Formats: sequence, C-alpha cells, structure tokens
Amino acid sequence: MESILEEQPRVIQEFQKIINSNMLSHAYLIDSASSKIRQQVAIWLAQTQFCDNLQNGMPDQTCQRCKTIAMGDNPDVLEIKTDKQSIGVDDIKYFKKEVNMTATQGKRRILIIDEAEKMTNAASNNLLKTIEEPEGNLLIIFLADSAKQLLQTIRSRVQIFHLSNKSNDDEVSSLVEIGFKTEQAETALKISDIKFLQATTGESYKQLSVALSGWMKECNQNKINSFIDVQTDIMPLVDNKDHQHLVFDMLNQIFSDILSIRYNVNKSLLIKEDVLSNKSIQQIVSFSDELFKAEEMWKSNVAFQAILEDLSLKFVG
Repeated sequence: MESILEEQPRVIQEFQKIINSNMLSHAYLIDSASSKIRQQVAIWLAQTQFCDNLQNGMPDQTCQRCKTIAMGDNPDVLEIKTDKQSIGVDDIKYFKKEVNMTATQGKRRILIIDEAEKMTNAASNNLLKTIEEPEGNLLIIFLADSAKQLLQTIRSRVQIFHLSNKSNDDEVSSLVEIGFKTEQAETALKISDIKFLQATTGESYKQLSVALSGWMKECNQNKINSFIDVQTDIMPLVDNKDHQHLVFDMLNQIFSDILSIRYNVNKSLLIKEDVLSNKSIQQIVSFSDELFKAEEMWKSNVAFQAILEDLSLKFVG
C-alpha cells in the first residue's frame, strides 16, 4: 500500500487537503489507472476515516483498524465486487440496506463499488436518491475504468478523481512472470486491465492479437470466412469471461489504432497496418458503434460467440 503514495501523489495530496479541511464529500468516482491501483486508493481513503493514528490526513496503515480495512474485515467498509458481467438492481438494493445500518467501528459507513461501469441502468438509477440524500454518514466510492462509462446522472452527482496511468513496475513484473516480454507487458497494460491480462499468458496474448487482426482482415475483404474464423481461430483462445473482456478491449484498441495509422496522430499499440483499409471512415465509426452495442449485449449475458458472429456479418455487410 505504501507504493500508492508514490504512484498517485497528486490524488493523494488532494484528498489530504480535503480531509484536513473536513470537506470530505459523500460520493467520489475514481477512474483510470488499473483496477489494482483504484482499489488501493479506495482502501487508503477508507483508512483515513478509521485510522487510530491519522496524521495530516494520512493513515498510518499499521494500526489494527487500518489492517482490518486492508483485509476486508471492517464491517463498516462494504464492497460490491462481482464476477458477473453486470451489477444489477438487486445487488444495489442489498448493499443499500446494509450500509444504512448503524456503524459499529466508527461514525461512518463506506460503500466501495468496484467496476462500477458494470452497473445496469436500473442499478444506477436505484442509487440516485442515495447519492443525493445519503442516510447517516455514508461515503460511496465508485471505481471504474473510465468515468464516461457511467450514466451522466451518476457523474453529475459525484466528485471525480482521475488517477495517473503511468506504467506500474509491479504490474509489468507480474506479467513478465507469466511469459510477457517487458515491452509487450507495458503496451498491454495500456490496452487492458491487469486482472484480465493475468488471466492469460504472453504467448496466448500474442496469439489472440494475431487471431483478431486476421479476423478483421477477412472482414475487410468482405469474406464470409470471417464468420467461421470466430469459431476456428478466436474461440479456442477464449476460455473464460476475463478472456472475453480482453477481446473487447483489444478490439476497441484496434479501431483506435486504425484511426492513428490513417491520420498519423498517435502510435498504434496493437496493429502495425490498417486491417480495414477497404472501409471508409464512416464505416469504421459505424463498426466501432456496433462493437460498443455488442459489449453492452455481452454484459447482459448474451453468448459471446454469438455476439462475435453477429459482428462478422455486420462488418462484412
């Protein structure tokens, strides 16, 4: 946890000022960086509200209360985490009931919503009144890849802190241990989150990149074979939901890379050539929109293979 003070000094210093001024709000949205770093910042913020030895807005992280929060054992610090593709309204209702109970370890209760972008519209809307009129001394911390992934009605009611996306040496090292080359790991961390990358290996990541690029090239040639490629080339490399999430991240990056290559604005990260060279910019934008819709369908538990096959037909048509 000490590394968070070095890796995110700007955000930590801002929170220090807020805490020292007794101006802590009731709801924050923390985005960017990796899920691991976002989680560490949320835990640090929770510790500031319970630490026995708080000094200048900084928790010591060694007292019993700090340790129990870090271990997830403080009954007043609740966290919504799920392996499902979405956080539904029933999940939100359950935790709203829990956080409205009287605090036992201090004067405040804290609700951390990890991967808040997974919240369905119904779940998000169910939280609005709680954000606007929190009961008791409640602090809600939303964690997300990007603030833009949450409804505007949520974003407008919280204070947003963007973390630094600089490369994290520990995360790079963890990927190198499972077969990534250092440069490959650094690039991959710009494309997807550490928890999805750790579900694969350096070689499998490379194979998936090649398979997705090849699939796009088939779509570029309007070949119906692209439909078959989903089953023969992509699906054998996708074993779980983390891999599926990784595929969406990589496809989004491919579309971004295509624009970078065509307009020479940024260095491409995943591909070196325009794999949709026969498609117009208007078509590229349309395909990107279709990819966004496809990811939303996937979050609603539509079968992953069926989604990719449907995209094949749309990209070829």
